[in-house]
Amino acid sequence: MVLLCDFVPPCEIMILFLRVPLLFRILKNSFLKRPKAIFLIFLSIAMGSAVATAFLGIAGEISHKMALELRSYGANILIEPSAAEGGGFLREEDLPKIKTVFWKYNITGFTPYLFGIAEFSAGGRKERGVISGTWFTKQLEIPGEDVSIQGIKGIAPWWEVQGRWPEAADEAIIGAALAKRLNISSGSEITVTVRGETRKFDIIGIVTTGGYEEEQLFAPLVTVQSLLRQEGKISRVQVSALTVPMDDFGKKDPATMTKDEFEKWYCTAYVTSVAKNVEEVMAGSRAKPIWQIASAEGALLKKLNSVMLLLTLLALGASATAVSTSLMASMAERSPEIALMKAVGADRFQISSIFIGETLIISLAGGVSGYLIGGQLAELISRTVFNSTIASPLWLFPTAIISAFGVAIAGSVVPLRRALLIEPVRVLKG
Repeated sequence: MVLLCDFVPPCEIMILFLRVPLLFRILKNSFLKRPKAIFLIFLSIAMGSAVATAFLGIAGEISHKMALELRSYGANILIEPSAAEGGGFLREEDLPKIKTVFWKYNITGFTPYLFGIAEFSAGGRKERGVISGTWFTKQLEIPGEDVSIQGIKGIAPWWEVQGRWPEAADEAIIGAALAKRLNISSGSEITVTVRGETRKFDIIGIVTTGGYEEEQLFAPLVTVQSLLRQEGKISRVQVSALTVPMDDFGKKDPATMTKDEFEKWYCTAYVTSVAKNVEEVMAGSRAKPIWQIASAEGALLKKLNSVMLLLTLLALGASATAVSTSLMASMAERSPEIALMKAVGADRFQISSIFIGETLIISLAGGVSGYLIGGQLAELISRTVFNSTIASPLWLFPTAIISAFGVAIAGSVVPLRRALLIEPVRVLKG
């Protein structure tokens, strides 16, 4: 059996064991004699760790919540008939499959459209325009899946409707520009004629979007399908999906990828991979991202993450500066103590171990306190900004401790160097 004494002389072993209690006694006396300085260092480390914990804790949650908020600005995937199949239409019966794909939980909503050119008559005026059949609020029941509400009301909450959304088969809403030309308002009746087929609708709302939708009449999909004699058919589908910001890998052509690259791309929630996922279940379809929205969302989320990281680093930097300032003042006060230790034979390692030991003990307490305070701060920010709560992940605890240790070590470098440069003769002589 190999013993420590086989390598170290007995006197050295005795000195080694005697140093440990001496070190603890020095640390204890230091904490008891300088409570104000210790508290300032502890407070600096705790606040830096708390801010870092809060920002990192809400960074991922904010990205998710911001992505949800951005979904209110419109769909980011468009599904259209492919040129080769379908006769220019998609099948309505395939729509429930969208909520069964691999990325089904990322798809927050979708709505189909069927377009047709019609002649509108109201109040003695006539206009040619587009009639759009769509879902407004449709309850979708899929075997084995949760019941969901799909439709234009969910994916386009920014539409301003003066009145209410259609509920009956003969109710419709009309775009503000088209309503102005026909000189009709909510509560009026409009006659729609398509290839000799005539249908009357009650206008129950005027919609304002600031876009091309203001030139259209919107009615229930089944009614427009019957009017256009296109039962079970749709022209396009708009899909709103939560996605991650695009990078160079996400923009690669899947046809040029290796098997491993394709699996990684397919299993990452890029807008392109989600679109591909949806395209696979819609027969005769071509799904493509709406790049104006997808690019803007990706850029905004990247900037948001960068801001959160920058704020975290600034908080830690400020905390390290505060620790360094407090330690500098403490070292100046303890110059005679340091000079005396050097005079009786303490080397650089022994002096460093005393002050680093003090700082690490304080940083451990500061890290635990910072984690607890940071959790409350993250919840406060989430409630204030997003009106919801978040659960702090477990990985934040070691992150808080590591942040505290990092702040303590960074703040100790300059003060410790100055302490090691103290000349005992000059200090003790006064």
